[in-house]
Amino acid sequence: MGGQAGPSDEYTPSIIAPKPDGTSVLAWADLGSKNIRLASLTAQDTIQQQLPAVPGLEVHAMLADAQGAALAVMANDPDIYSVKYCQSSATPDKAVCGKMDLVRIDNAGAVSYRTTLTSKKNVDSDGALFTWWYAHTARLATDGSEYAVYFRSAGSSPRPGVAGEIDIHAGDTLRFVNSSTGAMSAGGWDWGCSHSWSVRMAYNGRWGAACHGDGFPNAMQVARFGSSTAAASSLQWLSGTDPAQRALGGLVPAAGGYWLNYMQTSGGALALKLAKVPDSGSALTQDSTISAATGLDAVYPMRPYMAAYGSGKLLLGWKASGRLVLAVADATTGAVTEGPVVTTLKIDNFQDMVTAANGDVLWAYSDGGTNIQVNRVAACSSN
Repeated sequence: MGGQAGPSDEYTPSIIAPKPDGTSVLAWADLGSKNIRLASLTAQDTIQQQLPAVPGLEVHAMLADAQGAALAVMANDPDIYSVKYCQSSATPDKAVCGKMDLVRIDNAGAVSYRTTLTSKKNVDSDGALFTWWYAHTARLATDGSEYAVYFRSAGSSPRPGVAGEIDIHAGDTLRFVNSSTGAMSAGGWDWGCSHSWSVRMAYNGRWGAACHGDGFPNAMQVARFGSSTAAASSLQWLSGTDPAQRALGGLVPAAGGYWLNYMQTSGGALALKLAKVPDSGSALTQDSTISAATGLDAVYPMRPYMAAYGSGKLLLGWKASGRLVLAVADATTGAVTEGPVVTTLKIDNFQDMVTAANGDVLWAYSDGGTNIQVNRVAACSSN
């Protein structure tokens, strides 16, 4: 691909976004130029065209359509710089004081708009909202007129009993952006799940925002709401449990709700679960254990994966002994119908699988360096 691609991990994942015509857009962090590089790919996952780079340190999510693509980009923000907290000798190596931007490009890669979603308050001030050394994850969803950008964030608040000092806390932020103009819309929140370990976002006619909390709440949670400004109805489960013994997987829109796979400790062992998050109500439905998922890697950040697959199916993924295992489930009943199959395919613990227009499932992966692997599970193979 050229340049020096960051290794696929929490900070520098490689991201692929399918387009309606079967082509796709690939984005990755170039560690050498400190830009986000982009390329359009053919339906056979080969390079069609290198696109202009976008300034930024990390890209965490992307949605593509017939006219272009939208990217969630983390970039350094000198406007909020603090000598105490931003890449100084007194801070961890990854202590960038960054901003989260939504960047819209056309098919030629020209930027249509770039909207900053974090605040412009100095990190040393009460109420600052930014990206710090932890919490580098974002997810995107759209209803066609707005983008929802859900991202892990950091915020400053006064240090109790110490005048002039602040404490920095981890949480998450939800923003809505007009997809045509780039203007921020009403709705969302500055501070949601705390301390948010991962986030997911989906739209099925209603918005669904899932988070993994360890404090407020110490639970898994999905907030559901009919419009960007509507009050959210939250469903929580695994409340009061060890946050390092559970993990969010994929959140897939479905009729009347969303399919969600997740991990939890059950009977002293980690189990893979598949459940339906209903549009309303206070409990998961069709919540079942995937008994075929054995020998699960159980050290956080372990992660399950899931995407819509083919017609009426779900592709499930998990890691066992470091290897990616795949299975197919029925998207009505949740029952496993094919697999599991142990693969040699690589996927990092912080990215999602995505669904192409023809029902194939895709994801990108880089070990770092000059090559990025596009992985495709063809829907026809399950027929």
